[in-house]
Amino acid sequence: MRKKRVELDEVTLIFRDLKCEDWIIRQEAVGRIGRLKDPSVLADLIHRLPEEKWYIREMVAAGIRSINNPDLSDPLKQGLTTGDDCTRNACARALGIMRCKEAEDLLKQAVEDPDSRVRKTARTSLELIHECGL
Repeated sequence: MRKKRVELDEVTLIFRDLKCEDWIIRQEAVGRIGRLKDPSVLADLIHRLPEEKWYIREMVAAGIRSINNPDLSDPLKQGLTTGDDCTRNACARALGIMRCKEAEDLLKQAVEDPDSRVRKTARTSLELIHECGL
Protein backbone atom coordinates (compact mmCIF):
# COMPACT_ATOMS: atom_id res chain seq x y z
CA MET A 1 0.00 0.00 0.00
CA ARG A 2 1.33 3.41 -0.95
CA LYS A 3 1.76 5.94 1.86
CA LYS A 4 -0.09 9.23 1.69
CA ARG A 5 2.02 12.29 0.89
CA VAL A 6 1.40 13.78 4.34
CA GLU A 7 3.01 10.71 5.95
CA LEU A 8 6.27 11.02 4.02
CA ASP A 9 9.30 13.13 4.84
CA GLU A 10 10.32 15.92 2.45
CA VAL A 11 13.26 14.03 0.93
CA THR A 12 11.14 10.98 0.15
CA LEU A 13 8.56 13.27 -1.48
CA ILE A 14 11.24 14.93 -3.59
CA PHE A 15 12.59 11.58 -4.76
CA ARG A 16 9.09 10.32 -5.49
CA ASP A 17 8.32 13.41 -7.56
CA LEU A 18 11.65 13.17 -9.42
CA LYS A 19 10.63 9.67 -10.51
CA CYS A 20 7.17 10.73 -11.68
CA GLU A 21 6.31 10.31 -15.35
CA ASP A 22 4.94 13.87 -15.48
CA TRP A 23 7.68 16.27 -16.57
CA ILE A 24 6.04 19.21 -14.77
CA ILE A 25 6.09 17.36 -11.44
CA ARG A 26 9.76 16.46 -11.94
CA GLN A 27 10.61 20.09 -12.71
CA GLU A 28 8.72 21.30 -9.64
CA ALA A 29 10.71 18.85 -7.49
CA VAL A 30 13.96 20.29 -8.87
CA GLY A 31 12.68 23.77 -8.07
CA ARG A 32 11.79 22.72 -4.51
CA ILE A 33 15.38 21.60 -3.98
CA GLY A 34 16.58 25.07 -4.96
CA ARG A 35 14.17 26.63 -2.46
CA LEU A 36 15.00 24.40 0.53
CA LYS A 37 15.28 26.22 3.85
CA ASP A 38 16.13 23.40 6.28
CA PRO A 39 19.80 22.30 6.35
CA SER A 40 18.85 18.88 7.72
CA VAL A 41 16.61 18.21 4.70
CA LEU A 42 19.42 19.09 2.29
CA ALA A 43 21.88 17.00 4.30
CA ASP A 44 19.51 14.02 4.15
CA LEU A 45 18.96 14.54 0.42
CA ILE A 46 22.72 14.56 -0.27
CA HIS A 47 23.24 11.59 2.05
CA ARG A 48 20.65 9.49 0.22
CA LEU A 49 21.79 10.43 -3.29
CA PRO A 50 24.32 7.60 -3.83
CA GLU A 51 21.46 5.08 -3.71
CA GLU A 52 19.74 6.74 -6.68
CA LYS A 53 20.20 6.26 -10.41
CA TRP A 54 22.39 8.68 -12.33
CA TYR A 55 19.52 10.66 -13.86
CA ILE A 56 17.96 11.27 -10.43
CA ARG A 57 21.34 12.48 -9.14
CA GLU A 58 21.57 14.83 -12.14
CA MET A 59 18.13 16.31 -11.41
CA VAL A 60 19.03 16.79 -7.74
CA ALA A 61 22.27 18.46 -8.81
CA ALA A 62 20.28 20.86 -11.00
CA GLY A 63 18.29 21.88 -7.93
CA ILE A 64 21.37 22.18 -5.73
CA ARG A 65 23.12 24.44 -8.27
CA SER A 66 20.37 27.03 -7.84
CA ILE A 67 20.56 27.19 -4.03
CA ASN A 68 21.43 30.65 -2.74
CA ASN A 69 20.71 30.29 0.96
CA PRO A 70 23.70 30.75 3.32
CA ASP A 71 21.88 28.70 5.97
CA LEU A 72 22.49 25.66 3.76
CA SER A 73 26.26 26.09 3.48
CA ASP A 74 27.12 23.28 5.93
CA PRO A 75 25.40 20.47 3.98
CA LEU A 76 26.76 21.94 0.74
CA LYS A 77 30.29 21.86 2.16
CA GLN A 78 29.70 18.25 3.20
CA GLY A 79 28.46 17.40 -0.30
CA LEU A 80 31.53 19.05 -1.80
CA THR A 81 33.77 16.64 0.08
CA THR A 82 31.75 13.42 0.15
CA GLY A 83 29.44 13.37 -2.85
CA ASP A 84 29.93 11.88 -6.29
CA ASP A 85 31.33 14.10 -9.05
CA CYS A 86 27.87 15.39 -10.03
CA THR A 87 27.06 16.34 -6.42
CA ARG A 88 30.49 17.86 -5.76
CA ASN A 89 30.13 20.02 -8.86
CA ALA A 90 26.65 21.22 -7.87
CA CYS A 91 27.74 22.00 -4.30
CA ALA A 92 30.79 23.91 -5.55
CA ARG A 93 28.51 25.98 -7.79
CA ALA A 94 26.01 26.76 -5.02
CA LEU A 95 28.77 27.76 -2.59
CA GLY A 96 30.15 30.14 -5.20
CA ILE A 97 26.76 31.64 -5.98
CA MET A 98 26.23 32.42 -2.31
CA ARG A 99 29.83 33.65 -2.05
CA CYS A 100 30.46 31.47 0.98
CA LYS A 101 33.82 32.60 2.38
CA GLU A 102 33.73 29.73 4.90
CA ALA A 103 33.99 27.28 1.98
CA GLU A 104 37.06 28.91 0.47
CA ASP A 105 39.53 26.30 1.77
CA LEU A 106 37.32 23.44 0.59
CA LEU A 107 36.96 25.03 -2.82
CA LYS A 108 40.75 25.44 -3.02
CA GLN A 109 41.02 21.69 -2.38
CA ALA A 110 38.33 21.05 -5.02
CA VAL A 111 40.52 22.82 -7.61
CA GLU A 112 42.56 19.57 -7.45
CA ASP A 113 39.48 17.31 -7.76
CA PRO A 114 39.80 14.28 -10.07
CA ASP A 115 36.80 15.50 -12.08
CA SER A 116 37.49 18.35 -14.52
CA ARG A 117 33.99 19.83 -14.12
CA VAL A 118 34.45 20.09 -10.36
CA ARG A 119 37.87 21.70 -10.81
CA LYS A 120 36.50 24.30 -13.21
CA THR A 121 33.46 25.06 -11.04
CA ALA A 122 35.65 25.36 -7.93
CA ARG A 123 37.88 27.91 -9.70
CA THR A 124 34.84 29.90 -10.85
CA SER A 125 33.33 29.81 -7.35
CA LEU A 126 36.59 31.04 -5.83
CA GLU A 127 36.59 33.92 -8.32
CA LEU A 128 33.04 34.83 -7.25
CA ILE A 129 34.06 34.78 -3.59
CA HIS A 130 37.11 36.96 -4.24
CA GLU A 131 35.06 39.45 -6.30
CA CYS A 132 32.81 39.83 -3.28
CA GLY A 133 35.81 40.75 -1.10
CA LEU A 134 37.00 43.57 -3.35
